[in-house]
Amino acid sequence: MSFIQPGAFDRAQPDAAPPRSLNAALAQGTSGEHAFVSRLLDKDNVARAIDLADAAHYLCLIHGRYPGLIDYAATRSADPYVGKWLSRACEAFVGERALLTRLTVAAGPITSTPGQDRCTSAIINLRGALNALSQSDRQGCALGAAFALVLDWIAIRDVLDLIGERTGLDGRRSTLPAADETRQLAAELSINGAIGRAIGFGASQMLLQHRQLWDMLCERADLRRAQDGF
Repeated sequence: MSFIQPGAFDRAQPDAAPPRSLNAALAQGTSGEHAFVSRLLDKDNVARAIDLADAAHYLCLIHGRYPGLIDYAATRSADPYVGKWLSRACEAFVGERALLTRLTVAAGPITSTPGQDRCTSAIINLRGALNALSQSDRQGCALGAAFALVLDWIAIRDVLDLIGERTGLDGRRSTLPAADETRQLAAELSINGAIGRAIGFGASQMLLQHRQLWDMLCERADLRRAQDGF
C-alpha cells in the first residue's frame, strides 16, 4: 500500500496530469465504483460481519474525529456564498460522525489480521495526508477535497446503512448537501480556471485516499478469508 505522504499537496506533480475539475476527479474513481464496496453491498453474497466491522472501525478512525476535513476546509474560505455550503456540510457531518461512532461500537471489535502493524501505520499516514490536504493554502484545494468527500459519502453511507441494518441500529437520514447542488457550486467556482484546477486536484487527492482505504480493507478481508480456509 503506497499512501501519499502528508505535505505533498501544495506542489505540482510534474509527471502527472492533474484533473482540471471536480467532475474530472470523480471520473478517476469513487468509492461507489470500488470493487470492495460493491462486494460489501452485494445482496446475493452477504458480507461477513467481520468485514463490516472492519469498515466501520477504519472509517471511524479516518472521519470520526473533530475537527475533520470539512471543518478545516471551512477555515480556508472567505467567500460567504461558499461559506453557506460549508456551514451546512459541517453541521451535517456532526451527525455522520456520531453515526460512525455508534456503528463502530455496535459492529463490535475488529479481529487481528496479518500485517496489522502495517495497517496501523498506513492509516496514520492516510489521516495525516487528509489533514494536510484540508489545510492546504492553495485556494480551492481544501474546498475540492470537501466537495469530493460529500459526494463520495453517498456510497460510504450505503455501507454504513448496511452495517446499521445488520446490527439493528437505525441511523437518521443524511443531511449533507445534495450532489447536484455540490456539483453546481463547483462548476460556478471553476469558471476561474486556476480555482477549478485546484478544486480538481484537491478532490482527486481525497478520492485517492479513499480508494487506498478500500484497497487496504479488501486486502485485510482476503487475508482473513485465507486464514479461515474460505
